[in-house]
Amino acid sequence: MPPADFTRTRNARAAALAKAGEPEAAAALRKLRRPAATLWAANQLARMDRKRLDAFIAAVAGLRRTQLRDPRAVPEAVQQQRAALDALVDAARAHLTEHGLNAGPAALGRISSTLQGAAVDPKLTDDLRHGRLTEELAAPGFEVFADAKPGRLKIVQGGKTATRAAEGERRDAERSARRDEVRRRRAAEAEERERHARERKAAADEAAKEVETLAGQLAEARKRLSKLRR
Repeated sequence: MPPADFTRTRNARAAALAKAGEPEAAAALRKLRRPAATLWAANQLARMDRKRLDAFIAAVAGLRRTQLRDPRAVPEAVQQQRAALDALVDAARAHLTEHGLNAGPAALGRISSTLQGAAVDPKLTDDLRHGRLTEELAAPGFEVFADAKPGRLKIVQGGKTATRAAEGERRDAERSARRDEVRRRRAAEAEERERHARERKAAADEAAKEVETLAGQLAEARKRLSKLRR
């Protein structure tokens, strides 16, 4: 369901479960929080853009293998992973726009971080594939591959000069990826601050309306009291 329909649909289904004699399931359902629009959009990719999602997950796995086995090919693998990620983010932007939701750079940065964070974590990749992520994630750095088991060594022609060149290309690719991640993270933090500000304003407006309603009820009660006294 779109985020705007989440609460209404959740409550209706929880009520139906309670009526059907499943109070525990109903209570568990009521505890579910409405996901942020960015998390909802990331989960939608599993249903609406499965091929591109599979391609991205495969690209992430390919980058991991390349870093361990053939450092000279890392820049190309990074480009493939970036292209697959960009395609997914574009699809997420379309889903957000279709439902009238914010699809600005900060929101897309949060989606990008969540996709990357889930794709490199074996425990979360399956949730990503099935659109069941329950929280937004931070994008990983290249250090996530540090604990992987190295592949079998092989002889590479080209000598020290080629090796140094490949190492330089790998470092350049890593620095570029880190800079991109810093920019996305800052944009995501700014978006998060704006979201909290909007939520606080909405809560304040709701409280003001409630105070206004109670004031009206109090005025009516005073009128009735005065009439009864007379």
